[in-house]
Amino acid sequence: MAAERTWRVALTGGAGTGKSTVAQMFAERGIPVTDADALAHEFMEPGQEANARIRALFGSGITDSEGHIDRPALRRIVFADLQARRALEAVLHPLIRNALRARSEGACPYALLVIPLLAENGRPPFVDRIAVVDTDPKLQRARLRERQLNPAAIDQLLAIQATRAQRLAMADDILVNKGSREELRARVAALDERYRQIVKNRPALCE
Repeated sequence: MAAERTWRVALTGGAGTGKSTVAQMFAERGIPVTDADALAHEFMEPGQEANARIRALFGSGITDSEGHIDRPALRRIVFADLQARRALEAVLHPLIRNALRARSEGACPYALLVIPLLAENGRPPFVDRIAVVDTDPKLQRARLRERQLNPAAIDQLLAIQATRAQRLAMADDILVNKGSREELRARVAALDERYRQIVKNRPALCE
């Protein structure tokens, strides 16, 4: 019963669409945010079970002398090798999914879960609504170039992600991010108000 009383929105979008900016705007409005990427980083820290399993999969050369995983090197490996990527996902995704649910339990007025690979891995049963951040593909590529990615790296990154059409097809709500920051903030505010109206009709968990 308790799990049913926490209303969860999954926020997703392709690389360079502005998910982090949107999540920050929701957080500034008082919405608790749990980020799948942040959880992945946490679980890969030295001493964590996932760290040991990743070293077992990819060899001790994937870590430094203190046991920290060389994430750029790991990305290069899994971008180029589907089998390696699936092996890494098998380690991390169950941990991330469980943590997304557990750490958002009891969030008020609702929880925002940032899940970049939602379209690729499917909708978790505890997600009530999906919001997709969308932008023009040319603008998306320009933003990725600002991250010092070359065209080949951008092509490789986008090739392993779901298509724009696949993400939009699963969206309950679409946040268009191709104008000014002020325009985006206004869209976030409107969507937040809509969600707050929805949860008003749910059990009063937050009182």
